[in-house]
Amino acid sequence: MQQSNTQQTVSSPQKATLGFAFSIVGAILILIRGVIRIIAGDIITFVGSDEVRRRFLAGIALNLIGGIAVLFAILIIVGAYLMYTGAATAGGTVVIIFSVLSILVGSGWLVGLIFGVIGGILGLMKK
Repeated sequence: MQQSNTQQTVSSPQKATLGFAFSIVGAILILIRGVIRIIAGDIITFVGSDEVRRRFLAGIALNLIGGIAVLFAILIIVGAYLMYTGAATAGGTVVIIFSVLSILVGSGWLVGLIFGVIGGILGLMKK
């Protein structure tokens, strides 16, 4: 009985590392912008003024917008992780959707939006 020495190659899923990197940079910029808005909202809310109600509402609005930006950034990071682990189509879609939605909450000085969309497209292309 003769055994053949054939090697089986197991192909690992292609990782979208460039898309991952762009998406992480975009998410970090959106996250920083969200945290700055939360801090600004706290400062506006608790600094004394004659127009207490107006300042309080403005501070609460900034806190809410900053919180949504942080949530979008976390979801972009989750999408980037999906891209890196091999689910590039799902991850790229998540990154593009929440990067575009981030324009409603400041979008990381617009650079975060651009990096996120580029990262999502690269993830869809598996690059």
